[in-house]
Amino acid sequence: MQRILPVAGMLFLLTGCPGPADRAVPRIPATVVVKDNSICPLSPMRAGEQITALQIYSDAGDKLIKLLDDAPVYVPQDGCLPLFGYAFLPGKNYVVAYDVAALNQAESHLIVAEFSVSSDLSGKISVGD
Repeated sequence: MQRILPVAGMLFLLTGCPGPADRAVPRIPATVVVKDNSICPLSPMRAGEQITALQIYSDAGDKLIKLLDDAPVYVPQDGCLPLFGYAFLPGKNYVVAYDVAALNQAESHLIVAEFSVSSDLSGKISVGD
């Protein structure tokens, strides 16, 4: 017991504890639809918000990470969020995350969408949860 307490204490100190600076970034869900046979995450953005980064991950290990710090993007509500030419393939699951900064505010948030892509015999794509 005397040996366990110092080890447990050291582990606690090394891992730290949650505090006011350790806040989780808020996540806002986005709906994904198909427009003109292309994937379209619908924007929930409000005026004064800008996308500063994009991350796309597939269950096959493919990914795209794009930083937009020099040219942040605003997309009006219910417009299609940018995907920068990423090729979504049928039969795969995807997670898309946008880092969003609000002007005149220190805090940022994420817009996140998780979906799967499928297609029919004619090549028409559809999305699911």
